Amino acid sequence: MTIIPTPWVMALVFFTFLILIYLLNRILYKPLLGFMDARDSSIKKDSEGIEGNAADIKALKEEMEMILQNARQEASLIKNKAQENAKQIADAKITQKREELSCKYSEFIATLQEEKEELKNSLSLQIPLFQESLRVKLGKL
Repeated sequence: MTIIPTPWVMALVFFTFLILIYLLNRILYKPLLGFMDARDSSIKKDSEGIEGNAADIKALKEEMEMILQNARQEASLIKNKAQENAKQIADAKITQKREELSCKYSEFIATLQEEKEELKNSLSLQIPLFQESLRVKLGKL
């Protein structure tokens, strides 16, 4: 069986081809192109959102760094104030202890001086006894 190209067969094939193109365009190509356009716009929108998020993230990072820097400065100031207060308290205690020790030393010197005077008086009262005892011992020799 051979097919002979006649004008009717060619017209039928051409008409079938046009109907097929029309149906494919309507059923397949337009929805597919619409889906691809929607996907491209969705990707573009997401890309813009990502860029916006990147900018937001950068701004948040900068804000975080500024907050951390301020916190470090505040911590340093608090630490310095605490050290100064502790130093002042320690200096006050040292000064108080020095005054106490100075008073105790003065009292000790005064007591020692009194004891020295008492010992001198006691010894000066016992000089005649020592002299007598010394004469007796020298006399024995």
